[in-house]
Amino acid sequence: MPDKNTEAAARHPVFIREASYDSSRLDAVVSELIDASGLDVQGRSVLVKPNILGPFEVERAITTHPAVVRAVVGNLKKRGARVMVGDNPGMRGYGENVLSAKRCGIYDACPNEFVNLSEQPTFVQTRSRFTKQLLVSRHALEADLFITLPKFKTHLVTTITGAVKNSFGLLVGGQKSEMHRRARSNRDFCEAVVDVYQVRPPDLAIMDAVTGMQGMGPSSDDLREVGKLMACRNAVTLDAVMAVMMGAQPEAVGTLRTAHDRGLSEIRRDRIEVDGKWEPIKDFKLPFRHMSGVISTALARLFTYIMVKRPVVDQEICVRCGLCAKQCPVEAIALSPYPVIDTKKCFSCFCCHEFCKHNAVRVTRSVRFLRKVIDH
Repeated sequence: MPDKNTEAAARHPVFIREASYDSSRLDAVVSELIDASGLDVQGRSVLVKPNILGPFEVERAITTHPAVVRAVVGNLKKRGARVMVGDNPGMRGYGENVLSAKRCGIYDACPNEFVNLSEQPTFVQTRSRFTKQLLVSRHALEADLFITLPKFKTHLVTTITGAVKNSFGLLVGGQKSEMHRRARSNRDFCEAVVDVYQVRPPDLAIMDAVTGMQGMGPSSDDLREVGKLMACRNAVTLDAVMAVMMGAQPEAVGTLRTAHDRGLSEIRRDRIEVDGKWEPIKDFKLPFRHMSGVISTALARLFTYIMVKRPVVDQEICVRCGLCAKQCPVEAIALSPYPVIDTKKCFSCFCCHEFCKHNAVRVTRSVRFLRKVIDH
């Protein structure tokens, strides 16, 4: 008999369609995906959560494209839904939430529907090993339906960003940094991400895979044109297909492995139904941390200890804005006058790299050298 993961995957196939950011075609593709999902939104309140990592320009493809957000919101309203759009970027500070949405174009895509998810935080109880309660957005808990709009991206710590990781934005304010501080290893942080995901699993995930990101995501400038929109009622199943497209083994991705172990979905490729054309992307670059999933655990730990050490600051690019120090969950960075990283405190969460708007925080030279060796 099939296990509950397989049954869940069978109930929720992944739909993949060719797409671009052209508004006329995009509306039709989004409508088709919502129809295929079977989600009934008539007369219901819907929270739409794009990926708004921070105040990044739309051209950098770090955030969900505003054209996708606009198309989803328009389709939902035509179907009689009451729509809210919002996210909690990792930035600290109430006003930076709206600033980030404006900078990436999402606020202008839905000014009447945008809500600041930091406005009404509330504590929820959790069975997480890392905390007894989480501070999350009340909007996410009280909406009738929750639709997540993740980006097709890699991630230095979790290998992929995707739909499961996008739920991390339900945490309010400094709660993200606190979870980074408490769940310091890759394995622990992936588990913490799934803990947050389970607070309010999405009812539908629609992934912006038109322009994707490879390499050292989630704020890299190494982009790949994928040309697709992807959708599934189960976010874990969707991420598993995305991982295969990236050339990763879903079982080696910490968030997917944790979700599978908890019975949230099937992640094995041969047990997931896919409606649409898809295949692994040739020569897609994965982050280094994925090495832990393709080699032995002991060797992976040795590799990480020797090669994946600490982020470094490129002073030729750095503008000394202090954002990296502000985002560090363990206060390991101080300005003097450029950022100085205390290696005794730093545990390589790469929040500084993730939120640097100028790409001035990078991985160590040894890792970048090895990346070139592997790529060639």
